[in-house]
Amino acid sequence: MDFAAFTAELRGKKGPAPVYVFAGPEALLRDRAAALLAESDPELGANLIRLASSETDWARVADELYTPPFLAKKKLVVLVDEGNFVHNHAEAIRGYLKQPSVSNVLAALVPTEKVPALAGAVLVECRSLKPGDLQRWLASEAQRLGKTLDRVAGELLASRAGGSLTALAGHLEKLAAHAGARPTISAEDVKSLVGYQEEREVYELSLAAAAKDLARAYRVLRALVHSGEAVQVLLWKLAWQYRKLAEAKKLLAAGRRRFEVTSQLQITYYADEFLKLVDGHSLAELVDKHGEILKADVALKTSGGNEVPVLESLVCRLASSPAMR
Repeated sequence: MDFAAFTAELRGKKGPAPVYVFAGPEALLRDRAAALLAESDPELGANLIRLASSETDWARVADELYTPPFLAKKKLVVLVDEGNFVHNHAEAIRGYLKQPSVSNVLAALVPTEKVPALAGAVLVECRSLKPGDLQRWLASEAQRLGKTLDRVAGELLASRAGGSLTALAGHLEKLAAHAGARPTISAEDVKSLVGYQEEREVYELSLAAAAKDLARAYRVLRALVHSGEAVQVLLWKLAWQYRKLAEAKKLLAAGRRRFEVTSQLQITYYADEFLKLVDGHSLAELVDKHGEILKADVALKTSGGNEVPVLESLVCRLASSPAMR
């Protein structure tokens, strides 16, 4: 189920399942799902144990699950999977699910959507949000902070700050504080407090790839991944960049003036560099590179959790000349 369905199910006051797997690239949703589960039952919230996969093994996890809590009736064991713990211990978890604890609950936080089938466990998808869902999430988060977020402000925030929910949540908290007694966060607030840092870094990745500078493109890619940018979101941004480049190439070929092209495509803060990027490609090459991005999108869906190598391979293809691919 998705995150919204999970929260609705919790509101339905059903008893907790023995095992939850909160899986996906959005760390904020994984952590929030575990917090909501703890809040859904005072006993679970009062008896929560958090284990990091790098510091434990399945024997320790199972021992915690089968050991009754001290002076309580229930216990929540939150397992933070920092690699492939759930995948590597799938058989042990399946065995546990056949005879789970009658009172304790396991919540596994897995940083990838690719998890093994675990009959009896509740899988909650914590994936990156698509644009429409992202705007609804931003409005909901602003409301949680006691503010409303107008549509233009929401779109501008997503454009400037990127798709990482953790980063966006941080920006919203700053914007809410900045708004003070005002009930609404406006586009002017966003312009004042939120720069183009994340989007600029994605552009730097596109620029390095277009300049056939593989070493620089790889460095920028690693920095983006390390900063927490979700791979799928990064791919969407690359697709957007190359689609805009192709649109610009077509407009210029149709006789539109250069400043009209950047204005129509809403390229406002790096117009000169954008046009140089357009000049450095043929339309066929841009279409071909956009096709490579679409192929990578398909590959991500069957990557089995190995999203970063798929993106690295794509960047290598984008940074190579047509004759080398």
